[in-house]
Amino acid sequence: MSKKSTLKKKILFTGGGSGGHISAATAIIDGLRDRYSNVLDQILYVGSNLGMSGEKEAESLEEKIVSSSDIPFVSIRAGKLQRYLSLDTIKKVFGVLGGVIDARKVINDFKPDIIVSTGGFVTVPVAFVGWIKKIPVYIHEQTAAIGLTNKIASRFAKRVYTTFPQSAQYLPKGKALQVGNAVRKAIFSDKGKGETISAVKKMLPEKETFPIVLIAGGGQGSHLLNIITRQMLRYLVEDFQVILQTGDNKVNRDYEILLKEKKKLPESLQDRFLPVKFIPANQIGYIFKNIDIYVGRAGANFVYEMGLMRKPSILIPIPWVTHDEQNKNAQSLVDVGLGKILPEGELTAERLFNELKRLNQKIRSGRLRIDESKLEKNYRTDAVEKIMKDLNLESENLSRKSSGT
Repeated sequence: MSKKSTLKKKILFTGGGSGGHISAATAIIDGLRDRYSNVLDQILYVGSNLGMSGEKEAESLEEKIVSSSDIPFVSIRAGKLQRYLSLDTIKKVFGVLGGVIDARKVINDFKPDIIVSTGGFVTVPVAFVGWIKKIPVYIHEQTAAIGLTNKIASRFAKRVYTTFPQSAQYLPKGKALQVGNAVRKAIFSDKGKGETISAVKKMLPEKETFPIVLIAGGGQGSHLLNIITRQMLRYLVEDFQVILQTGDNKVNRDYEILLKEKKKLPESLQDRFLPVKFIPANQIGYIFKNIDIYVGRAGANFVYEMGLMRKPSILIPIPWVTHDEQNKNAQSLVDVGLGKILPEGELTAERLFNELKRLNQKIRSGRLRIDESKLEKNYRTDAVEKIMKDLNLESENLSRKSSGT
């Protein structure tokens, strides 16, 4: 094993609001840790203080995930940029202004040489202050289309790393570099421990008869998918074993409700249903390895990871996101033979259950046709290496701008 070198440049990471933004950032950090011995002394992760919609005094998703690790983390104020005008919109614009003030203080104190952003509302004030202070800003975009925040932040960026080649059309000319998605190493681990892993292990002996299905609405869960799962739960567990990532919304309290629904099942069926608030990184690889089918939203990272793990999927894209990006993400999995799109407007408990049975029969009968060459071309694992090379981390330190701008 070769000796690790020393990271000389200081890197500020930012990104949040969804699990995809956070996992892309932590994937790059993991890549740095594989190469350098002193990464935690040279990096800082800046997240937002925005919890889920409707919650007060709640942690943001990135604060929950990153601050529970050993990665240095601070949060700043943030606001959501929206395409319509309302009183709430105006309040959120002031959140962005507060974020600029906070980002300026963090950057003045930390004095980064490079800023790496992976998207989300928190990135705009950080990228803007970095640009003002002449600190190079690099952005990674996970989706096929580009969201509003990254379109704005890209104007302050030196480079935008894209997952898909078609993303370049939404960006300033000459800034895009296609590298693929920054994949977290954790998805390839077949180890894990804890109550969730123990519950999944109980499912394995019956896996051939009752396939394991993961239902997830992204890092924060999906209230709609939680409702649909609840509606079909009794007959769903007659044919499948189900892991449901509910999220942890304090308003809807889906996790608590579904725990109660589990207890209403016949005792012989209760072990076939596992509701969890969130699947941590040290468990995700074991779960991905052992599921047979994925059902859920079409966030860029989940779709990409299902492609890498070769998991047949039923995808229910969020219809109102910018540029219909989730539908485009889902289509990339359909194109290689692993995906089936179920539009949200057609989603019912009965329809989803029937689609699950059809897909399972297709898998079991060997009728699932995967385009191996397209799969290998579209789902690569070297994005982190490409990003680290382009960041030019071995060159001399940049002069840090410490003046208060």
